[in-house]
Amino acid sequence: MIRSSLIALAAPVAIVATMFSPGAAEAANRFAVTGIENKSTHTITYSYKWGNDPWHTATLKPGENRLHWWTYDKANENHSPDFHVRFDSEFDPKQKPFFIAYKLKRSAAPAHDWEDAHKYVFKNDGNKFFVDLYEKK
Repeated sequence: MIRSSLIALAAPVAIVATMFSPGAAEAANRFAVTGIENKSTHTITYSYKWGNDPWHTATLKPGENRLHWWTYDKANENHSPDFHVRFDSEFDPKQKPFFIAYKLKRSAAPAHDWEDAHKYVFKNDGNKFFVDLYEKK
């Protein structure tokens, strides 16, 4: 009898404590993340860099994607150097290269996952020989 009375008294206290306790904390942003996907009909080689860092090269076959991320110095810094890409958009073998360069947006995110990335997609532009990079909405 005493035990059931104690349980009956403890239940409302536990409910009130739960109602006023802080919720689960959101994960801290630790990365700036950009994702690039290739939906064109060509294998695309592009160059990329963060801010004034050196250029690097990446290749995407049709249907592939790649993540690029910057690790913040501290949690929730939410600031990174600009992310730049450049690529040859001309795939007609009879034409000379036609390079395009962009500064891409980044998403502040707790992980460097595809779901968290600010996304871009390579697509054929106008005909089978031209490719451009589009922000994915």
